Amino acid sequence: MSDDLFHALEYFWHPVATLSELQAAGGVMAARLLGRDLAIAHLGVDPAGVATIGAWVDRCPHRSTRLSVGCVDGQALRCAYHGWRWAPDGRCVEVPSAPGRPVPDRFRQEAFEAVVEHDLVWVRLRGQAHTRIPTMPAATDPTMRLTHGSPYVWPTGATRRVENFVDLAHFAWVHDGTLGDRGHPVPPEVSVRRVAGELRFTFVPPPIAPSGQAALFGDSYYRMPMPLTVNIDFAIAGSPGVRRHLWMTAAPVEQGVCRSYWVIARNDGHDLPDEDFLDFQRLVLDEDEPVVCNQVPAEIPFRGEELHVRADRVSIEYRRWLEELVTAAGAGAEALDVALGSAVPGATAKEEPACAT
Repeated sequence: MSDDLFHALEYFWHPVATLSELQAAGGVMAARLLGRDLAIAHLGVDPAGVATIGAWVDRCPHRSTRLSVGCVDGQALRCAYHGWRWAPDGRCVEVPSAPGRPVPDRFRQEAFEAVVEHDLVWVRLRGQAHTRIPTMPAATDPTMRLTHGSPYVWPTGATRRVENFVDLAHFAWVHDGTLGDRGHPVPPEVSVRRVAGELRFTFVPPPIAPSGQAALFGDSYYRMPMPLTVNIDFAIAGSPGVRRHLWMTAAPVEQGVCRSYWVIARNDGHDLPDEDFLDFQRLVLDEDEPVVCNQVPAEIPFRGEELHVRADRVSIEYRRWLEELVTAAGAGAEALDVALGSAVPGATAKEEPACAT
């Protein structure tokens, strides 16, 4: 199932770096996505101010040097070994050792779609399906102050990481006193819905006093743009009108390894240090890491190898839809579009109740 899942994930957009990481690397860097080594380059900015990003297999087909040790030259990536230049569409546009001669059409490199969104560099390895970059609702809300956390790599599958984010029953045990209370181990039942290519549900936490004014704790509205992103909108307990967001997407580096990117946002305390809010989420991550990184196998098994109870409702529905996406992707891009519903441009947003557990 892991191989089939990775094939399906090739149809989706995934972040491979922050824009600041790419800029700090001088505009060219190596990245890894779904087990493939990539070279990423910032090739300039178009007249509208939109960054042009190139993404290629990290290997020059001339003498196999990694393109990620090359440099940007005139809207193309120049190989460090013999100077061959590669355009964003994968064409070789210059061979310095053969001046004046036309470059053969067969001199091509495998290239991929790449864009910048949410200050992240996104890549899609297989572009036939109408998949979209996951939304970040707080980014379009002028009352919100956005703060980007540092990406982190965990030795666990991307779907495991996402499932942990929406596992309501673990709050009482892993986050006792932070997000949960062992005196309230049974989470409330939630109604999981499918809306416009997302899973959505609302969670009301137990009545505990969160630690510190920077806590992300309160009635929580979850949106999960399939397959690897979670956005949580918190109504902060005891503070009417105060809202905070937590957005996370897990990029599948390879089987059993993911890199997570995260952003927190708030409409209050704009004068408070951002570090206070980052520190609370880091505390939550420190509580999760030793548990999530010790799940065996590191990828979710889909063949009945794990047991379920009623409190696992969200996880069950998440896994069910992942399996549907894998099956659809096996039938091709059009079938995947159907499985995602309104992910097809122009389609009407459709809401479907989750299947009964």
